[in-house]
Amino acid sequence: MSIQNIFLVLLGAVVFVVGTTNIRAYLRRRRPENMLRGKVLSSKQTVKRDKEDRLIQHYYELVVQCSGGGKTFNEKVNSTMEYGKGDEIKLVRSGDKIVPSSGGGMTFGTALAITLAGMGIAVFPVVYQNNGEKEGSFVLVLLLILAGVISASSFLKDRRKKFRELSGEIVDILYYRRGDNKKFSRPVESYYPLIKCTVGEKEKIFLSAYNSSTKGTYKTGTKIKLFYDEEQGNIVEKKASPALMGLAVLFFLAALTGIVSIFA
Repeated sequence: MSIQNIFLVLLGAVVFVVGTTNIRAYLRRRRPENMLRGKVLSSKQTVKRDKEDRLIQHYYELVVQCSGGGKTFNEKVNSTMEYGKGDEIKLVRSGDKIVPSSGGGMTFGTALAITLAGMGIAVFPVVYQNNGEKEGSFVLVLLLILAGVISASSFLKDRRKKFRELSGEIVDILYYRRGDNKKFSRPVESYYPLIKCTVGEKEKIFLSAYNSSTKGTYKTGTKIKLFYDEEQGNIVEKKASPALMGLAVLFFLAALTGIVSIFA
């Protein structure tokens, strides 16, 4: 096997692992025993700033009455989203911890599409070498078409959700630093916007799931558009990215190229 083919197999294996890892994470979050409901009994805000008056910690220490699997118990939960006493909250087990369910993470369809793409990349050079170009292209075309269909359907499914538009405002910027200054390396710096919005008649403050490594990307006082998922009861910062549909188009174009090579 040539170096190019070995590279493709290894690349496909890496993409496949990324996809399957996200599939397992998705399925683990959806297990009945890992999905809980809770009622906030108390909430305490924790805020910390460094010597330069930069916000470096902002979260809420919650005591939640959890219910699930026929059991009811109290649990201490840290949340980057503001909750008040009496608020209903969805929770999920993550390892040995219980955390608020954000509704985020990669969708099953996207993870499956990535997995299939990885399979296609890895399998093509093997089938090509052992069975010929047409057979290898045929296998690759099938996987690419399937991955394209899954990517497109995942995008359209998310777009069909009932979102109510909200208006948010950046009220502060959280500074996160990992590592120290060394001779050959610099610490990794990230900036997360702290956002305030109103859901119903309740004001909510939460830390964005998105960040930038560039200082000044986010500015205090900036108005931003948010969405509220009526079905899940979650604040959504961004709808499904059009890049997902773009990925589907790329899969279809690659499949078309394979079809041309088969019948050429």
